[in-house]
Amino acid sequence: MLELKLNKSNLRSLMSIMNDCLYVRSQSDILGVLDLLSDTIPFNAASLCRKDRKSGIIYLDKSINHSYPEGWVNNYVKNNLALVDPVAIASSTATGPYTWEEAYGGTELTHELKEFIGLAEDYGMKAGVACSCNPCRADDVDTLLSLETNGCNVGDEYLAIVGYILPHLHEAIDRIDKAAERPADLPGFTVREKETLKWAYQGKTAWEIGVILSISERTVKFHLKNIYRKLNVTNRPQAIAKAIRYGVV
Repeated sequence: MLELKLNKSNLRSLMSIMNDCLYVRSQSDILGVLDLLSDTIPFNAASLCRKDRKSGIIYLDKSINHSYPEGWVNNYVKNNLALVDPVAIASSTATGPYTWEEAYGGTELTHELKEFIGLAEDYGMKAGVACSCNPCRADDVDTLLSLETNGCNVGDEYLAIVGYILPHLHEAIDRIDKAAERPADLPGFTVREKETLKWAYQGKTAWEIGVILSISERTVKFHLKNIYRKLNVTNRPQAIAKAIRYGVV
């Protein structure tokens, strides 16, 4: 990983973005995070895709598009251009952030690739940065971030920031996907129960949660007991793990 060197302002911005990723619950939240990211590292467009590590298949139907031209996206999906896209292909072997130029340079210039590059340039897709990651290697689904940066100043610091922020985006998208898998019969949670879960997730004790929420420790334990029952678990670590899995917290 490249060493991260930022001025205090950019470092604060990056830490704020990482924190915001903890509270992402929808694709619109992801787009909001990308908006904030563009204030720290300028880019013209961004996309986030899920990729099966074993097969190399990119789930384009689950991609999140931030300002990429609609015509380009439609062409990419319709013609399954991920099969010839050097940026997508390079994500299987790259160990950190890389430029599109590096990905193109490592691929044989076939007729199909020439057509792909020509089409991409027609839509202004001339330069960019990409990175793929999955902090949990037991999970076979990676997240691929691709930024279109034509006209932007991209250096080592830029690449380092991409590498640092992507794991947080991966976890956020993973949370959204898992929430979609939530059992239909999972009981709802009250506002107080969700607040209790949130602070329990952040490692607060029952007493500390009570102080934060201005309720008694006994009431906090009452809420935790109801949470355990609804999630069909017996302790706090199990409750937090299941709540994360189902996107409750």
